[in-house]
Amino acid sequence: MMLENIKSAVLTILVLSSVTLTWLLWTYQPEYGVREESGENYVEIEDLGETRDIHEIIQPKEILIHEGEEIAYLHPMEGQYRTIINELKEIDIDYLYRRGPSHAPSLEHFYNGLELVFDDPLESEWLKDLFNFEEDHLPLEQADRIVLVENPPSSSGTEVMVQFVDSEEEVIYESETSFSVSQLQALYEGTEEHQTPVEKRVFQERPDSDFQPVKYTPTESTTLRKYTYETTDLSTQSFFQILFPDPEFIQNYSQGNQGQTYTDGNRMINLQENGAILNYVRPNVRATIPAGMDTILQDSLDFINTHSGWTDDFYAEDWREMEVDDQASFRLHVGGFPVYGSNMNREQYYMMDIRRTGNTITEYTRPMYQLNDHPFETTSDVNLPSFEEVERHIEENEVFSMRAVEDIRIAHYMTRQRSFAIFEPAWFLKVEGRWIQLDFSSNSGQEVTYNGLE
Repeated sequence: MMLENIKSAVLTILVLSSVTLTWLLWTYQPEYGVREESGENYVEIEDLGETRDIHEIIQPKEILIHEGEEIAYLHPMEGQYRTIINELKEIDIDYLYRRGPSHAPSLEHFYNGLELVFDDPLESEWLKDLFNFEEDHLPLEQADRIVLVENPPSSSGTEVMVQFVDSEEEVIYESETSFSVSQLQALYEGTEEHQTPVEKRVFQERPDSDFQPVKYTPTESTTLRKYTYETTDLSTQSFFQILFPDPEFIQNYSQGNQGQTYTDGNRMINLQENGAILNYVRPNVRATIPAGMDTILQDSLDFINTHSGWTDDFYAEDWREMEVDDQASFRLHVGGFPVYGSNMNREQYYMMDIRRTGNTITEYTRPMYQLNDHPFETTSDVNLPSFEEVERHIEENEVFSMRAVEDIRIAHYMTRQRSFAIFEPAWFLKVEGRWIQLDFSSNSGQEVTYNGLE
């Protein structure tokens, strides 16, 4: 009897232990790394930034005002480029027809009107977001210049024509518009103080071609503003919430001086430069290309919109589509001018880059800070020399000659100091595909001057 009681007690203990272990297994919550998140700590997606439309991420590289042989560069300040882009949406365009090479960009072609030059060609679908086309299917595939041309007073028909120039394919399409000359002139009325006289220049001539890569260089010195902003860090926790399907189940480990890496096994977030740069990667994606897939620019726009990730003024600058791997880049602009260099020696401080494999976004790199709404009032002005002085400086001081120059433009150099960012306008030259800032400090006669409070 005693033995039976002992057996019953042992059996009862075993059954209770089995039930307890089963319950513990069912309710077990693994702990990964050092991250312990709870839903109570999540930051709302709206705190990151905003969503944007396609026309809000496209800005011309430059806008030129043509009055015959007199040409002026309109500075992209005070939101003037955005105002002009918005006004273009009011232009009705009927039938597009092809024009001959006599209207192609060249040193000899002059007219009255407005010219918009873009870094990369805009696809025809994006042009539909800029204008009101009567045609559903446009005969042109892309355009890198848009020209609004005044018709001579003696001609009949519309007062303003629009031309779409595709310099790569060397074609021009033209159409009548609903715009009048007075409406066209109203686009840049009152902007005289933000204009600089320029002249045409071709740095890398195309042999045996009517289409030349015409650039515009200033004939006078230019005074521009130097900006100082305080910056605010973006919430890394918001990005964990957005980019990981279940942010409670991620591991993290240190990469030493390379930063911190977080992963759920399928996705990774690398926080670099002490958390100033975010790099999101999906390494194990196989390329599949379904029919009717969106362009990389549209897909990038949609991806960033899903987490309201647009902060500051980022504009599309470069996009490439290959067979399976595509790429799009968005560059920070301050006061209308792009940022081309930084004391941090990494362009990720002022660029957003997206890569796509097949139909999946596989990499996303961006800065993890944003500028405050307004710069400090104690901001200096910078006087930049004319192109003639720039050319003289190159010939006397640089290791390369003017024959090596592919392009030239004014852009900002960013100096990041703790929570502050300073943006100083400077001359940048494109040499062998790279943008190089001109340093005038070695030439006492051409030194950049500063006016105002430092």
